Amino acid sequence: MQSWRTFLWTAVLISVSSSVVFSRSDPTTSLFTLQVGSFPETILANRFVVQLVNTGEHPVCVTVELEGRGHWTRVFVGSFGTTSAARRYGETLVGRGIVNEFLIRKAELSQAVTRPRRVTVNDQRMVRSADTSLPVLNAKRVELVPRVDTALIPRPDPVSLAFRLVAGEVRSAAGPIGQRGGLWTSGDTAEALARLRWIVGDENAELIKLDADGRVRFDMGLLAKAAGLGKTRVEDPLRAIDYISSNEGLTLLVQIAQGRYRYLLHIGRQAPTSGKHAETWGSINLDNNDDSRINPYRKNGKKLDGERPPAGFDSLIALNPAARWFNLSTNCWVQSGEIVFHELAEAYAKLEFGLDYLDYGSRPGAHAQALERELRLKSQRPDAAITMTAGSNRLLRTAEEIRLFSAEAAAISQR
Repeated sequence: MQSWRTFLWTAVLISVSSSVVFSRSDPTTSLFTLQVGSFPETILANRFVVQLVNTGEHPVCVTVELEGRGHWTRVFVGSFGTTSAARRYGETLVGRGIVNEFLIRKAELSQAVTRPRRVTVNDQRMVRSADTSLPVLNAKRVELVPRVDTALIPRPDPVSLAFRLVAGEVRSAAGPIGQRGGLWTSGDTAEALARLRWIVGDENAELIKLDADGRVRFDMGLLAKAAGLGKTRVEDPLRAIDYISSNEGLTLLVQIAQGRYRYLLHIGRQAPTSGKHAETWGSINLDNNDDSRINPYRKNGKKLDGERPPAGFDSLIALNPAARWFNLSTNCWVQSGEIVFHELAEAYAKLEFGLDYLDYGSRPGAHAQALERELRLKSQRPDAAITMTAGSNRLLRTAEEIRLFSAEAAAISQR
């Protein structure tokens, strides 16, 4: 369901390509448009639309519900009679630095939707004036420059383009600390890799690789093969997006590993922080954002060095390799990969959307967002018997604690 603000913004697709103008009297005309962005949060789409309007474009937002991923707001620009005209205009936008990438989509729009409207910006809000009717010429092609064979123009790799769109293509490549974002591992990197591979599933395990410095990479060729991509097909980026989006674990890792923030996943009993190493009893999830559980109780409202990630990173997720979680609500062990998934999803929500750990009024907290993503992951893998972290969990920190607990549980079950 669209929100009232999104509905106001998405009322219209206003501009017709400068090279082709179509008569309203021809209802059979096929139109195409450019998708230049897709966002999981309406506020992010709103900011991007304001940027487009400031450059003279007339964007349209449409909110769609993607199975297993919730509501996403797509941003479109332009109305074109042919895919070649759309592609030429999209390449112009890229050349002007207005967008990074684009997708060509068929626009099934009614006459009411395509009537021109004037859009202005006021205090970061969109204002639509009343409809105006302008004279429209019959279809006529105007060649302003010699035709260019666009097939000779290099095209972006479809998987790379899909990554940019899933991660948020309009976001800055450089994060707040001025370096390119991504996901790194440290400590027991073999264990970290195993848990990350659990997150994406057995069928995608080989897609995840680690660089010599522990940075998480994706095997583009294997992903293209898994998604069934062809050679230079226009729909290939969309097929890649559909494949990634159908797997919540893969989606999360793409968003983090290809995003603007720098995350460190550390597996070890001692976790590196901005201060001294901290003991990892279970899990640690640190960032530089304000936290209602911590900041109000610190001098000048600032976290201590031991409560922040190490230099060069925006987030630290550290886990004790020996620790295990037993969910008391289901009486089942929580998979170690599920713990990593929850912590990464929580860290992503805090950094990317600026959420507090806890809910605040109607604004959800990062913990609640992580639980929602756990639920989507579980729904996508009904045969995997995934145990969520929702509810009460008992943390067992050592092999001895696990042994004693297992013996106690076995004795109780035999009574």
